[in-house]
Amino acid sequence: MCRRCGVELEHARGRCGCRGRLKALARLRSAVAYEGPVELAVQRFKYEGWRRLAGPLALLLAERLVVEGLAADWVVAVPLHPGRLRQRGFNQADLLARELRRRLALGEPPGQLFRTRATPPQVGHDRLWRLENMRGAFAWRGADLAGRSLLLVDDVATTGSTLDACAAALKASGSGPVIGASVARVIV
Repeated sequence: MCRRCGVELEHARGRCGCRGRLKALARLRSAVAYEGPVELAVQRFKYEGWRRLAGPLALLLAERLVVEGLAADWVVAVPLHPGRLRQRGFNQADLLARELRRRLALGEPPGQLFRTRATPPQVGHDRLWRLENMRGAFAWRGADLAGRSLLLVDDVATTGSTLDACAAALKASGSGPVIGASVARVIV
């Protein structure tokens, strides 16, 4: 774990620049590395429509969050752009967030995090490109978040730029600490 930013990356000790890049997130936690059986499960879940994997994948994440003692008032999913949602048929992060709300007895905030514009897929791009691609891509529609702490959920975190851009929109709408949480983390 990076001692400066709290990102769970074993290889990041002593040379992590996460806090300089991920300014809006209070923390970023992932249950497991994105490799082996988990990588296959996430790909089937996300790209092949194996929605029944939402429960087991959320359980992995819930167990990690409980062990860490991370607390939040509400759970929010990273949103898909409406066009991508129509194409895929579901939002994998939303399915995970629903499962986490149920398993951790957490609520849903009074409003909606949404994409302000379509963004190209992040896969295959470097950290700087990802940061720029996500800048200003999200906004909050709803009541002021009144300093409440939020758990922001996605399936996979690579650089954290998507989660950080979402957290920036939530912070601009009055949230308290935003903890990024993903089932898996790509080790780069």
